[in-house]
Amino acid sequence: MELSKFKELLLKVAVCAIACDDDIDEREIKALHEIEKNSPYFSTLDLSETLDNSLEACSKDLHTFKKNVFDLLEANTLNIVQELTILEISLRIIAADEIEEEKEKAFVNDLRTHLELDDFLIEQRFGDIPYLKPKKSEFKSNQSDDLDSISQSSK
Repeated sequence: MELSKFKELLLKVAVCAIACDDDIDEREIKALHEIEKNSPYFSTLDLSETLDNSLEACSKDLHTFKKNVFDLLEANTLNIVQELTILEISLRIIAADEIEEEKEKAFVNDLRTHLELDDFLIEQRFGDIPYLKPKKSEFKSNQSDDLDSISQSSK
């Protein structure tokens, strides 16, 4: 994905993280402005207008805004670094007001379903996130189930 398009997508994901609990907290907006102005994620682009427009659109209809963002995630191929960045920004935004509400946790889990990151990689990068549901994969088997099957067949 082109860098400028990724940065716009990242900003929109961050706006979803701000609004997902139905409360656009000033601390979360301040954290996003700080990230937007002072971090390498956005440093080469002025996304203030995109941020303001996204906050306005999101506050009018969160469900539609979030669906459009998730559709963008599905329509684009992101690399591992981009996906980790999306997750990191979301986690930083919801932690900005020092309260992680159930709706925010649900948003992170919903976001996770639109990313290809596996559990091991997330845990290595962020440590244990107690509320993050494991990603189910059709290719991975449950090792304990496999061991139970082997022990049963050897009896």
